[in-house]
Amino acid sequence: MSRSRSKKDVPQVEVKRYEPTSWDIQAHAVLVELEARKDKHHQKWGCERLITLVDSDFREKFWVQMARVWDATDKKDIDRLRKSVYGMVKGYDALEKWAEDNGVPQNPPLRFLEWKTQDGKIMAIVQTINESLDLQRERKDLHTIWTLEEFEVVLADPFVQEVLMLKALEPTAQVKVFKKTAPVGSGFDDMEDDLHVLEGEPAPKLFNAPRRK
Repeated sequence: MSRSRSKKDVPQVEVKRYEPTSWDIQAHAVLVELEARKDKHHQKWGCERLITLVDSDFREKFWVQMARVWDATDKKDIDRLRKSVYGMVKGYDALEKWAEDNGVPQNPPLRFLEWKTQDGKIMAIVQTINESLDLQRERKDLHTIWTLEEFEVVLADPFVQEVLMLKALEPTAQVKVFKKTAPVGSGFDDMEDDLHVLEGEPAPKLFNAPRRK
């Protein structure tokens, strides 16, 4: 079973390609419904946006309900999982009703993608710089906004091109770590020529040691 990093997110149950268990199939089928509801909510209202605007009591109830989903997943109790997922869907309904009652604006009519990074920041991707400016005016909660033009610059980097070639060979391969390092040389390639220190007068004799016979 492969799960999300945070228990405030929807758990992920990976269905094994070979010999999946009854639990794997049933749990995956139930959690797909919750994942779809969450995605619909994010598209309409923004990624993790409304939950930061409600009061602490509402937020606690919402997260407690998600904890029930995790608990049912950990115990592999399909009946409890169905009930907790149903409650979580109702939680998204209540969250959106709160937003409508309090006049919270929905996402602007722009084409963009949102993503929550591993450190909890919300980033967005738009097509043009003008769209990024429009989105910035509407969504002050976004940490960074990227354009496709910027990604084109990043993808043109020679190091990234090597990654793309590997991805072309294995499209399902995942980039886990991205660390660009300087080329490894002999260790002396970037040093100035210090041979001039050997030129000139010989160094003075400091010790009068006897000669070896």
